[in-house]
Amino acid sequence: MSDLYALATNATRELAPAELHGAICGLAVCYSREFSLENLLALVGVDAVTDEFSVESFVAASIDLLVAEDMSFVPLLPDDNLEIGVRLEGLADWCAAFLTGLAAGLGHRKVNSLEELPSEAREIVADIRAITDVDLAAPGELSDPEEDLMQLQEFVKVGVLLIMSLLNEDAEDVGEDAEDVGEDAEDVGEDAEDGTG
Repeated sequence: MSDLYALATNATRELAPAELHGAICGLAVCYSREFSLENLLALVGVDAVTDEFSVESFVAASIDLLVAEDMSFVPLLPDDNLEIGVRLEGLADWCAAFLTGLAAGLGHRKVNSLEELPSEAREIVADIRAITDVDLAAPGELSDPEEDLMQLQEFVKVGVLLIMSLLNEDAEDVGEDAEDVGEDAEDVGEDAEDGTG
Protein backbone atom coordinates (compact mmCIF):
# COMPACT_ATOMS: atom_id res chain seq x y z
CA MET A 1 0.00 0.00 0.00
CA SER A 2 1.43 3.37 -0.99
CA ASP A 3 1.85 6.18 1.50
CA LEU A 4 -0.68 8.26 -0.42
CA TYR A 5 -3.23 5.44 -0.34
CA ALA A 6 -2.72 5.08 3.41
CA LEU A 7 -3.30 8.82 3.86
CA ALA A 8 -6.46 8.53 1.77
CA THR A 9 -7.92 5.72 3.87
CA ASN A 10 -7.28 7.81 6.98
CA ALA A 11 -8.99 10.82 5.46
CA THR A 12 -12.31 9.44 4.26
CA ARG A 13 -15.22 7.56 5.77
CA GLU A 14 -17.60 7.19 2.84
CA LEU A 15 -15.62 7.74 -0.35
CA ALA A 16 -13.22 5.40 -2.07
CA PRO A 17 -9.65 6.75 -2.06
CA ALA A 18 -9.85 7.11 -5.85
CA GLU A 19 -12.94 9.31 -5.56
CA LEU A 20 -11.48 11.61 -2.92
CA HIS A 21 -8.21 11.93 -4.84
CA GLY A 22 -10.03 12.65 -8.09
CA ALA A 23 -12.14 15.36 -6.47
CA ILE A 24 -9.07 16.98 -4.90
CA CYS A 25 -7.21 16.97 -8.22
CA GLY A 26 -10.21 18.39 -10.05
CA LEU A 27 -10.38 21.30 -7.64
CA ALA A 28 -6.62 21.75 -7.50
CA VAL A 29 -6.05 22.17 -11.23
CA CYS A 30 -8.22 25.28 -11.07
CA TYR A 31 -5.83 27.08 -8.74
CA SER A 32 -2.25 27.98 -9.48
CA ARG A 33 -1.23 28.66 -5.89
CA GLU A 34 -4.08 28.05 -3.44
CA PHE A 35 -6.40 25.24 -2.45
CA SER A 36 -9.43 25.76 -0.26
CA LEU A 37 -10.27 22.94 2.14
CA GLU A 38 -13.69 24.54 2.56
CA ASN A 39 -14.37 24.06 -1.15
CA LEU A 40 -13.49 20.39 -0.87
CA LEU A 41 -15.79 19.89 2.11
CA ALA A 42 -18.57 21.70 0.29
CA LEU A 43 -18.08 19.32 -2.63
CA VAL A 44 -17.84 15.95 -0.84
CA GLY A 45 -19.66 16.75 2.39
CA VAL A 46 -18.28 16.91 5.92
CA ASP A 47 -19.64 13.46 6.74
CA ALA A 48 -17.57 11.90 3.95
CA VAL A 49 -14.25 12.71 5.62
CA THR A 50 -12.65 12.07 8.98
CA ASP A 51 -10.66 14.62 10.97
CA GLU A 52 -9.18 17.85 9.68
CA PHE A 53 -5.57 16.78 10.19
CA SER A 54 -5.99 13.59 8.12
CA VAL A 55 -7.77 15.43 5.33
CA GLU A 56 -5.19 18.22 5.23
CA SER A 57 -2.37 15.67 5.17
CA PHE A 58 -3.92 13.85 2.22
CA VAL A 59 -4.68 17.08 0.37
CA ALA A 60 -1.12 18.36 0.85
CA ALA A 61 0.43 15.09 -0.33
CA SER A 62 -1.91 14.92 -3.33
CA ILE A 63 -1.15 18.46 -4.45
CA ASP A 64 2.60 18.02 -3.93
CA LEU A 65 2.51 15.11 -6.38
CA LEU A 66 0.18 16.94 -8.77
CA VAL A 67 2.62 19.84 -9.16
CA ALA A 68 5.84 17.83 -8.85
CA GLU A 69 8.46 18.83 -11.40
CA ASP A 70 9.36 15.18 -12.01
CA MET A 71 5.76 14.56 -13.12
CA SER A 72 5.36 11.79 -10.55
CA PHE A 73 1.63 12.48 -10.37
CA VAL A 74 -0.65 9.55 -11.20
CA PRO A 75 -4.33 8.97 -10.42
CA LEU A 76 -4.71 7.12 -7.11
CA LEU A 77 -6.28 3.79 -8.05
CA PRO A 78 -6.94 0.42 -6.39
CA ASP A 79 -3.92 -1.79 -5.83
CA ASP A 80 -2.37 -3.50 -8.87
CA ASN A 81 -2.93 -6.88 -7.22
CA LEU A 82 -6.70 -6.51 -7.50
CA GLU A 83 -8.77 -7.76 -10.44
CA ILE A 84 -8.67 -5.72 -13.62
CA GLY A 85 -12.38 -4.96 -13.34
CA VAL A 86 -11.90 -3.41 -9.89
CA ARG A 87 -9.07 -1.23 -11.18
CA LEU A 88 -11.06 -0.17 -14.23
CA GLU A 89 -13.93 0.78 -11.95
CA GLY A 90 -11.50 2.71 -9.77
CA LEU A 91 -10.26 4.66 -12.80
CA ALA A 92 -13.83 5.40 -13.88
CA ASP A 93 -14.67 6.60 -10.36
CA TRP A 94 -11.51 8.74 -10.26
CA CYS A 95 -12.40 10.36 -13.58
CA ALA A 96 -15.99 11.06 -12.51
CA ALA A 97 -14.81 12.65 -9.26
CA PHE A 98 -12.16 14.66 -11.10
CA LEU A 99 -14.76 16.11 -13.47
CA THR A 100 -17.03 16.96 -10.53
CA GLY A 101 -14.13 18.67 -8.76
CA LEU A 102 -13.11 20.47 -11.93
CA ALA A 103 -16.63 21.82 -12.48
CA ALA A 104 -16.79 22.98 -8.85
CA GLY A 105 -13.36 24.60 -9.05
CA LEU A 106 -14.26 26.43 -12.23
CA GLY A 107 -17.43 27.64 -10.55
CA HIS A 108 -15.35 29.26 -7.82
CA ARG A 109 -13.38 30.98 -10.60
CA LYS A 110 -16.63 32.33 -12.05
CA VAL A 111 -16.52 29.97 -15.02
CA ASN A 112 -20.04 28.69 -15.40
CA SER A 113 -19.47 25.53 -17.43
CA LEU A 114 -16.88 23.05 -18.63
CA GLU A 115 -17.94 24.17 -22.10
CA GLU A 116 -16.25 27.52 -21.43
CA LEU A 117 -12.83 25.86 -21.19
CA PRO A 118 -10.28 26.32 -24.00
CA SER A 119 -11.00 23.96 -26.90
CA GLU A 120 -8.00 21.75 -26.14
CA ALA A 121 -9.14 21.34 -22.54
CA ARG A 122 -12.70 20.57 -23.68
CA GLU A 123 -11.41 17.74 -25.84
CA ILE A 124 -9.51 16.25 -22.91
CA VAL A 125 -12.57 16.57 -20.68
CA ALA A 126 -14.65 14.76 -23.29
CA ASP A 127 -12.13 11.89 -23.38
CA ILE A 128 -11.99 11.68 -19.59
CA ARG A 129 -15.79 11.65 -19.50
CA ALA A 130 -15.73 8.74 -21.96
CA ILE A 131 -13.54 6.78 -19.55
CA THR A 132 -16.29 7.04 -16.92
CA ASP A 133 -18.44 4.98 -19.31
CA VAL A 134 -15.92 2.16 -19.77
CA ASP A 135 -17.62 -1.26 -19.85
CA LEU A 136 -16.80 -2.46 -16.36
CA ALA A 137 -18.79 -5.66 -16.76
CA ALA A 138 -16.69 -7.02 -19.59
CA PRO A 139 -13.00 -6.12 -19.20
CA GLY A 140 -12.20 -9.40 -20.93
CA GLU A 141 -13.51 -7.94 -24.17
CA LEU A 142 -10.63 -5.46 -24.23
CA SER A 143 -7.83 -6.51 -26.56
CA ASP A 144 -5.26 -6.41 -23.75
CA PRO A 145 -6.88 -5.29 -20.48
CA GLU A 146 -3.66 -4.57 -18.60
CA GLU A 147 -2.13 -2.61 -21.48
CA ASP A 148 -5.38 -0.78 -22.15
CA LEU A 149 -5.69 0.22 -18.49
CA MET A 150 -2.09 1.45 -18.44
CA GLN A 151 -2.70 3.58 -21.53
CA LEU A 152 -5.90 4.98 -20.05
CA GLN A 153 -4.08 5.90 -16.86
CA GLU A 154 -1.30 7.57 -18.82
CA PHE A 155 -3.80 9.53 -20.88
CA VAL A 156 -5.58 10.73 -17.74
CA LYS A 157 -2.28 11.76 -16.17
CA VAL A 158 -1.18 13.73 -19.23
CA GLY A 159 -4.64 15.20 -19.72
CA VAL A 160 -4.92 16.42 -16.14
CA LEU A 161 -1.50 18.08 -16.28
CA LEU A 162 -2.35 19.76 -19.56
CA ILE A 163 -5.68 21.03 -18.23
CA MET A 164 -3.84 22.48 -15.24
CA SER A 165 -1.34 24.15 -17.56
CA LEU A 166 -4.09 25.65 -19.70
CA LEU A 167 -5.96 26.97 -16.66
CA ASN A 168 -2.87 28.34 -14.94
CA GLU A 169 -0.53 29.52 -17.65
CA ASP A 170 1.43 31.49 -15.09
CA ALA A 171 2.00 28.43 -12.84
CA GLU A 172 5.74 27.98 -13.19
CA ASP A 173 5.83 24.68 -11.31
CA VAL A 174 3.88 22.69 -13.85
CA GLY A 175 3.13 24.83 -16.86
CA GLU A 176 6.25 24.05 -18.85
CA ASP A 177 6.26 20.37 -17.92
CA ALA A 178 2.64 19.92 -18.90
CA GLU A 179 3.23 21.66 -22.21
CA ASP A 180 6.16 19.33 -22.89
CA VAL A 181 3.85 16.31 -22.71
CA GLY A 182 0.91 17.98 -24.39
CA GLU A 183 1.81 16.58 -27.78
CA ASP A 184 1.74 13.07 -26.33
CA ALA A 185 -1.83 13.50 -25.10
CA GLU A 186 -3.33 13.21 -28.57
CA ASP A 187 -1.55 9.92 -29.29
CA VAL A 188 -2.42 8.43 -25.93
CA GLY A 189 -5.97 9.74 -26.29
CA GLU A 190 -6.46 7.72 -29.44
CA ASP A 191 -5.36 4.59 -27.61
CA ALA A 192 -7.68 5.49 -24.73
CA GLU A 193 -10.62 5.76 -27.09
CA ASP A 194 -9.80 2.34 -28.47
CA GLY A 195 -9.80 0.94 -24.93
CA THR A 196 -13.17 2.46 -24.03
CA GLY A 197 -14.89 1.85 -27.30
